[in-house]
Amino acid sequence: MSKLQIAVFNVGAGQSILLYPVDQKDHAQLIDCGGDGDFSPVDFIVDNNLLPNNKLGGLILTNYDHDHFSWLPDLRSRVDIWTTRLPKNITSQELKYHKYEVTDALNHVCHLKDTYISPVVGFKPIYQTYTYHLRQADLDGDLNTNHLSQMVFIEYGGSKICISGDLERPAWEKILNNQEVISHLKGTHILVAPHHGRDNGYHEDIFQSCAPEVVVISDKEIMYGTQEEMAQTYANHVSGTGVPFGPLATKRKVLTTRNDGHLLIELDVNGGRSYTTLNI
Repeated sequence: MSKLQIAVFNVGAGQSILLYPVDQKDHAQLIDCGGDGDFSPVDFIVDNNLLPNNKLGGLILTNYDHDHFSWLPDLRSRVDIWTTRLPKNITSQELKYHKYEVTDALNHVCHLKDTYISPVVGFKPIYQTYTYHLRQADLDGDLNTNHLSQMVFIEYGGSKICISGDLERPAWEKILNNQEVISHLKGTHILVAPHHGRDNGYHEDIFQSCAPEVVVISDKEIMYGTQEEMAQTYANHVSGTGVPFGPLATKRKVLTTRNDGHLLIELDVNGGRSYTTLNI
């Protein structure tokens, strides 16, 4: 049975998610490639020969902060990237101007922004990808890169996952006016919590439309009380009793990389979904 595997890597207070269609490996995509720990998603992908001819079908960035792209220089040195989807609400020049430091990783991001500008013919994965972001004008010129995050919806076999970058409350106020976003949220089964599950990314109006069966949080070990509290807050919005997780099929409403390590979600073509730890 054809499957889409989704690996949510444990990269500390960062984000890196691999979309891996088992029967269409040349159309694998990375959603973000960052982190603040020692684990490299690039090493895992390359060392395990996951990509035919070391060609990555696509790279999607949800946010222009380093914890979402810190491994990009290594990725570009070892893998050919076929397509990119980056938020188009800020230019490379603006990005460099407003960042505290122009790093090598940021230069690689700007290179992609300035060179991957033509549509690619023939890139048609078995899953659908939808992206949404605000414009600077929507935020009165606010160049907080969290507010300019790109939402990503992935749909396969009747299942849908929402990856919402680092959107914070002011941005949610605006983007929830988009009826296409609302429509996708209504069909979302898996919600990757915005801004790593932090309290400033939470907006209760999300759940007027979204009733996920599980919430995933990509974050490092608990350092602040709000991290612990937010896991329960998100659990309160989960529909049903949670999803079976791991070999014991323990019911869980919230999965976190800080407690559960690397996560593997499998979507099958008939709408089935499974959740377990990815042993690396």
